[in-house]
Amino acid sequence: MAEIKNIVLAYDDSKGSKKALELAKDLTRNFPEIKLFVANVYEEKMRNEAVESTNESIDPLPINNYPADGIQVPPLAFEQRSVPKSEHALLSKSTDQAFFNARSELESLNIDVEYSILEGNPAESISEYAGEVNADLIIIGYSANEGIKRKLLGGVSQKVVNNAPCHVMIAK
Repeated sequence: MAEIKNIVLAYDDSKGSKKALELAKDLTRNFPEIKLFVANVYEEKMRNEAVESTNESIDPLPINNYPADGIQVPPLAFEQRSVPKSEHALLSKSTDQAFFNARSELESLNIDVEYSILEGNPAESISEYAGEVNADLIIIGYSANEGIKRKLLGGVSQKVVNNAPCHVMIAK
């Protein structure tokens, strides 16, 4: 068996990459001479979502745009009450969050770990990066997402297998 010194872990905090992380932990646990390169292909996505404000106002409830302070009025249904709404931008697939989660899993191991953010096509970027760091092995998670595009063109893990300059291990 070939000696493994450098391992690239493709990690995006998905279910498949978490399995790949566990596999990398198992492989490196007893081999402190291994250097682990955790790579994330930049793909942060933002979505806006309307969120009701949870700040309760101490101002009186308005009735037909007039304050109802100090007079008895029948209770208003919740739907009639003016609830302020605002849009919040929610970040998904954050590189910072993925690296934070990976660090928390890997900090107990006594190995050298380097974190890198890659850009571009995930499969090409991971394969090129593995060549740059002289990787002996790439560990990547398998995504079970099905679809016509995936069946015709193949998924990221399959493309990495086809383009990688070294061995590839797919965690399933």
